[in-house]
Amino acid sequence: MKKIQLGNIYSIETEKGMGLFQLVNLPEDKRNDVEMIKVSYTLYPDLSPLTDSIFKDGYFFVRFPVKAALRRKLIDVVGLVALPIDFEIPEQERTEHYFEEGSWIVSNKKEGTFIQVKELTEEQLKLSPSGVWTDVYLKERLEEGWRLENWK
Repeated sequence: MKKIQLGNIYSIETEKGMGLFQLVNLPEDKRNDVEMIKVSYTLYPDLSPLTDSIFKDGYFFVRFPVKAALRRKLIDVVGLVALPIDFEIPEQERTEHYFEEGSWIVSNKKEGTFIQVKELTEEQLKLSPSGVWTDVYLKERLEEGWRLENWK
């Protein structure tokens, strides 16, 4: 298996094109957490030269089991684009409330806090999803054109 490192760009095949994402965080607690990736909304017909411009049409962050997906050959390493020196992983994320339809949970991973909100602010609409996505779920979201701003 190829060594994983921050900045690696990976591809995942979908029925509508090639999805690309970048490894941006390795978990401190390897037993109870997984890697975080930065996912491009754009699906590509082929692998053109890889630069940070793959994220020009937008992106979101999500936790994804990169090591396991590589081991199972579900994704491929296709390049490396260094993370900016001032890069920081997002502190906040959101998820739909489990028991109250139409409500959201906004969590702050760094502080270990969360709030429940009925309506998301413009800033909260930009928060990436909480939780871990599988390769199947990631492919489905990319194929349907899923975007943070439409996840209301």
